[in-house]
Amino acid sequence: MMLLGVGLPPERSVSHADEASDKAGQTVIQADLAAQTNPEGLMVSAGGYHRWIAGTDKELGIPSSYFQTGVGIGSTPAYGRASLHAEWLAAVFAKLRIQYDYYRFYGTNTSLLSFPSGAASFGKADVEAREGTEQAGSGNRFLIRPTVYAKAGPVVIVNQTDLAYFHFTGRGPYFLDWTYETLLRDGDHLIENRTNVLYPAIQGPGEVSLLVGPYYEIMHTAAADLKRQRAGVMAYWVPWDALGSFKRPRFFAQVGHYMQDRNREGEYTGAIGMGFDLDL
Repeated sequence: MMLLGVGLPPERSVSHADEASDKAGQTVIQADLAAQTNPEGLMVSAGGYHRWIAGTDKELGIPSSYFQTGVGIGSTPAYGRASLHAEWLAAVFAKLRIQYDYYRFYGTNTSLLSFPSGAASFGKADVEAREGTEQAGSGNRFLIRPTVYAKAGPVVIVNQTDLAYFHFTGRGPYFLDWTYETLLRDGDHLIENRTNVLYPAIQGPGEVSLLVGPYYEIMHTAAADLKRQRAGVMAYWVPWDALGSFKRPRFFAQVGHYMQDRNREGEYTGAIGMGFDLDL
């Protein structure tokens, strides 16, 4: 079981616009549940961050500059993950995140699976054939993630790049990584770039909004020289400012098409999710 690495919409949905002009700092707890198909997966996650706001864009009602640090935990039926991050919004259109993730593979539900080479097939049938050969073990990811934003009228364009380095324990020499759904060597790295074009179909008071639009992503791994391209549509909905103590309840959905992929070219994938925040 695994979870698609889906890109989320811009900061508007989590920036606490109404409070940004009144507070120099924010502490927020977040909880999310997400599921996907092709490949199938389920993840529950929770975390929190503290944000020091240095400036606010009065016209947009969002922070124009901040620094934040945070922690997170998450689990699927196959592995657990603990994270630390630091994030800097240098300007309203540019953000940089540096993150460390520790993975604990349970040795069940197709993790941690080893493959003999980067040329090996790792489609659904190949993964099912290796069930029972999983290993319990650990892994590490070091991530640099720059994000840039642009606005054309009501349309928001978000471009996010993942520069990730991985370390695994186990037999190898290649491992099936479910974060990016690809084969990686111990000490391998990859690059993934994703662009969302989002239109505010609904823009209510406060945080209430419905963002919809297309996305495109491309990924490349270093050691196995694997490439993947996907495109599709996504929606991100915040129907209320709050439900009791739960702030910014949110729902997420996307449907994508594999344009280039060794195992799933021409097939479709989908994901749905929901979550909320607690402001401290």
